[in-house]
Amino acid sequence: MNHSYDVAVIGSSVSGASLALQLGQQGLDVALIDRRHFPRRKACGEGVSDMAVNALYRMGFSPADIDNLGGKPFYSYRLEMGNHSINFAEGKERTMKGIGLQRFLLDAMIADRAASLPSVDRFFGDAVLNFEHEAECETVCLSSGQKLKAKHVVLADGANSPCSKRLGISEPNRARGLWGISYTLEGDYQSITGEVAVLLKEGFEIYCTPVSDTKLNVAFLMPKENVRLFQNEDLCQRLLEEACERSSFQGVAIEAPLQTGPLGSSKRPYFSEPYLLIGDAAESLDPISGMGITHGILSSELAANAFLSIHRDGVSVNKAFQNYARECAEMSRSLRGFTRLTSSLLRSRLRDPLLPVLSGTALPFQIRNALSRRFAGQAHPGFVLSTFLNLVGI
Repeated sequence: MNHSYDVAVIGSSVSGASLALQLGQQGLDVALIDRRHFPRRKACGEGVSDMAVNALYRMGFSPADIDNLGGKPFYSYRLEMGNHSINFAEGKERTMKGIGLQRFLLDAMIADRAASLPSVDRFFGDAVLNFEHEAECETVCLSSGQKLKAKHVVLADGANSPCSKRLGISEPNRARGLWGISYTLEGDYQSITGEVAVLLKEGFEIYCTPVSDTKLNVAFLMPKENVRLFQNEDLCQRLLEEACERSSFQGVAIEAPLQTGPLGSSKRPYFSEPYLLIGDAAESLDPISGMGITHGILSSELAANAFLSIHRDGVSVNKAFQNYARECAEMSRSLRGFTRLTSSLLRSRLRDPLLPVLSGTALPFQIRNALSRRFAGQAHPGFVLSTFLNLVGI
């Protein structure tokens, strides 16, 4: 294929497909590349925040499109510690905090919408072998033998980002990662609570997210050394039964568990000349706050704005990409701050005495709402809290 593209996007999960969609809607020629085919399942907590949902609306998806994925809105988080159950929303407010939905359906919805555009070509099931750099363009060499020329290349190939490693893009801030194991259970809900239940255990956490009228996602998050615990099938079964009980759900696992990692450990530059990085390829957040999908979609919006400023407004490439890197740093600082606060609280030795006290105050909601309003562009009295999140996220 001799066609030359404006942008080649490598990785077509949430962040990559979202970027291809936004660029394609503006008439830019895009190659959307992924080594795997869709639909595909991946280990994920499967919670999509209200901020990410609003971004999907800005991309042109309707509430009906989201409803068709069959997800379940959630309004609060309930923490379970032994015999203690702490609800962080009951009796306070009932605003939607997000939607639980099956990740493979979300990925496919965005990728299919992008590929339906006449200016977007998809190359699925085709791995990137290497890159050839020329003065005016980049050439992406695929396993099929095709060589795709593009003015710009975006890496959206996940936290482990094989392309970043191939290109020698460093990870100066690599931290100790976490590992995730997720199950999809099918059955019936005994009651609908509109909650995500989080079971805090010694050495790991269990996240229970309703993702449809008949399905529950159960995700375990742990340091690498504890992964071996989950090789014990009896232990896994007991924990799944407990997760079902705490979620008012009766059901069984319908497929083999999925494992992923390390998570929340990588941080690369958003711009490593001449390449842009988005989503987990640039920064992988600790999954404890459920902000990974949000970060991926918001970074795709900022990348789309950078490319449009080049092609529509005549901004220089270097200036546009430097602006993108700066804006992403500001965006991720708030999400990182919220994530660090959540992690330090839920994994602290002081969590047992602190959580019951905090659950009786409005502070957790004020912090969470400050985050939502910050990305909605609203002026609000939570300026101090937003500033606090930015400071924590530095």
